[in-house]
Amino acid sequence: MKSLSLFRAPRRYRSGDDIFSQVFAEAMTPYFSPVSLSDITPHWHDDLLDAFPISLVPFRHGIYNRTVRPAMIGAAVRRLAPDGVVCVRDELWRGDATAAFEREIARRNTYIYNYFDNWFAMPDLALRARSRCDLADAIIVPTLRLKELCEESYPGKPVFAIEEPVDCDRFDSSATEKAEVATLVWAGGPFSQTELVQMRDILAAVHRACPFDLVVLSGYRKPALSLPMPWRWVPFSPANEQEFIPRAWAGFCRLETDAYGSAKGCYKTKTYMAAGTVPVVTDIGHAGQVLHAAGAGFLVGDNDVQQWIDTLVRVLSSRDEAIREGARVREFARRQFAYDRIAAEWAAAIHAVC
Repeated sequence: MKSLSLFRAPRRYRSGDDIFSQVFAEAMTPYFSPVSLSDITPHWHDDLLDAFPISLVPFRHGIYNRTVRPAMIGAAVRRLAPDGVVCVRDELWRGDATAAFEREIARRNTYIYNYFDNWFAMPDLALRARSRCDLADAIIVPTLRLKELCEESYPGKPVFAIEEPVDCDRFDSSATEKAEVATLVWAGGPFSQTELVQMRDILAAVHRACPFDLVVLSGYRKPALSLPMPWRWVPFSPANEQEFIPRAWAGFCRLETDAYGSAKGCYKTKTYMAAGTVPVVTDIGHAGQVLHAAGAGFLVGDNDVQQWIDTLVRVLSSRDEAIREGARVREFARRQFAYDRIAAEWAAAIHAVC
């Protein structure tokens, strides 16, 4: 068997379920030997950059670009076994002009480029990675939409659409029960909290019809939100994610119809599903496709206000339905997004080009 090396992006660029995790590497071991998982940046790298005062940012990036980065590229390439398979997750460096690392890999290895994860599976971002895709022996993407785009942009290049896995096992369904009172959760990054503002009147109408507890799981400081009902902020952490999302009766995700909005909700939707929490999501993009495939959860067409209200009132009115529908989405997630299933698809794609 060929060796397989998985290189992943720096910590600050990874989504919550980084496909190039140790669990995924272990799932690939039946198909490749050995399998290694590596960060392109050494552990001290981010700490070094963060130590510089913000006033020295140009100097900091000067050091990074001229000295640190070339040294890391050289060290990383020297760790590779010749004639193996190397997969690179997403952008190790920002911008298309910095594909030097991939160029070195492609000289003596089969190079697979893993396109953007299901958090940022956006066509306009995909087009910025032309140098990487031209170098790659094959491209792996998380959605059929990106597959079609890449096949058109890079004719003759093998492109595989493979769903990204979700670490369902971090949510222990046997140890968590639904909250006794109706509970709605919103989980997201600080940059997407405008979604909560857009839901302000909808949440108020739902609360009048069916009082509920609202949990906002976000960031490391309490957001400056003015919502017309009591709400609780919980700082995001893996422990809090595992505690609060599974206990909620439902989790919501309101998406816009632009390319960014239609792409960014999939990770959140799949996280709700993995936790056994009913997702209520705008019917758009990959998040909508996932719930259509699951035949579970609730989709809101065109962000219709009354449909949002009716759907949230329905799911927050019945703990039994929340438990029953949550079990359905959890079962789908554990079956479709499991690491061993996705690893088998990855292995088949890689062997097809090696």
